[in-house]
Amino acid sequence: MASADTSRSPLRAAVRAVDRLAGWIDSATQAVIMAVLAAIFLLMMTQVLLRYVIHSPVIWIEEAAAYLLPVLAVWGSAVCLRHRSHIAVDFLVLRLPKVLQRGLAILIYALIFYLALKITQAGFALVELGRNERATSGAFALYWPRMSIVIGGALIMLQTAVLALREAFDPDPGPGERDRPQ
Repeated sequence: MASADTSRSPLRAAVRAVDRLAGWIDSATQAVIMAVLAAIFLLMMTQVLLRYVIHSPVIWIEEAAAYLLPVLAVWGSAVCLRHRSHIAVDFLVLRLPKVLQRGLAILIYALIFYLALKITQAGFALVELGRNERATSGAFALYWPRMSIVIGGALIMLQTAVLALREAFDPDPGPGERDRPQ
């Protein structure tokens, strides 16, 4: 039994190292999401003041706010996955033996990874299709708003892969080592 634990020890250490890296990426992602949310709020408040107080709205402000929304949606999905704060119906799953629960979790993570891969591929196709396209107002290029979908899909794939690795190779981490809500 001791030899089995020592043979898995380097693998567990590798999984935990990848998990720490994904945690840092998650922290950076959260910071970007907070900045984007603040920017959307400020843009919309500015537009309200310009429209109803000064009576001179600026067209590109609403476009900029709308094109920041994929960052909140797709990147936020990666954060929710990492912290397991997404919607889950686990009434039946919790009644399964632990081994089946872990196997089902890995299967679900594989499906989420596949979906995120498809989102990333479709987002990249959209980026390439309109590489030089500009917003309706002409104020900015649509490259980065569309690229945010690609980056978000990659973030979802990263966090999902880490969660699957956790389930497969590090089922019992020490206290405080997982980002699970209490």
